[in-house]
Amino acid sequence: MPEVQHAKDPLRASGAPLVESALKDILGAKIGSPTAKRAIRSFSRKWKDYSRAALMVMACKAVGGSPEMVAPAAKALVLSGAAFDLHDDIVDKSYVRTEKNRKTTMGLFGMEVTLLIGDAFLIEGLSQLHELREILPADKVRLVIKTIKEGLYELGSAEVEELKLVRNFNVKPKQYLRIVRMKAADVESYTRVGAIIGGATEGEINALGEFGRLLGMLVILRDDINDTFNDKCELISRITKESLPLPIVYSLNDQRVLKKLTSLIEDSSDQNIRELLDLVDENKGFERTKALMEGWVSESKALLSGIKDPKELLALFNY
Repeated sequence: MPEVQHAKDPLRASGAPLVESALKDILGAKIGSPTAKRAIRSFSRKWKDYSRAALMVMACKAVGGSPEMVAPAAKALVLSGAAFDLHDDIVDKSYVRTEKNRKTTMGLFGMEVTLLIGDAFLIEGLSQLHELREILPADKVRLVIKTIKEGLYELGSAEVEELKLVRNFNVKPKQYLRIVRMKAADVESYTRVGAIIGGATEGEINALGEFGRLLGMLVILRDDINDTFNDKCELISRITKESLPLPIVYSLNDQRVLKKLTSLIEDSSDQNIRELLDLVDENKGFERTKALMEGWVSESKALLSGIKDPKELLALFNY
């Protein structure tokens, strides 16, 4: 999920206290390496992804549960999510981010340190789960852990499958969207776990789980649109080192697009980028992506129709 920085954003309001608590835990851990400590502090200052924790809190409240009970599971997923983000930078060879060329943790400390502090975040995150036994019955603890495990396994599998799409200019929309759905598995686990902890019925758990899955898919496609049309640095990275964003995938039947993508690997000039985007526009890449997202929004809202108090989750579509 993306970082959220606006003070009035509901994700920040619900998620910030849990994120700050989780980061405080790892900053207080006994880590002997001064370099590792510096890298963890540096990452923690910049990484403010409140969405993971916030969605768990919102799902718990939506079914009438007490949001305070979410803390151990939320902190576990916050820290493991940070680990995945660090490891993703290694896979994507991301040394800088955005056109401002801000260095990532890997750009500042190197691949080896980034890998190892990612492991540290994962270890600290998983260690939080034992606290669930103090607030939940054993059967719910098992269900929460099973849900988290399955979500992280599916997310990891998606990352492996996505490697097949690097510089793959023959990918089909159906193939790409299958991976998009897999990559949203962790978001499903956030809303599903929040519902479980909140005492939801099986129907409510399944509805909120699918809501989370669709919400995660929407975020991925929103990023695809932004990477394609609003961020030259990210667009070139997607073309040369990552999977192509959906608006371009929708345009791959056009031989002119294939030639332009090949050209951009060698020459990422503004002129070449403009010509590519003109072709994507001609092939209705944006319109098709937007139409798909609008359908998912409608499905997401329908899933909340049987939930006791969905107003906070519905408000996410207004942000």
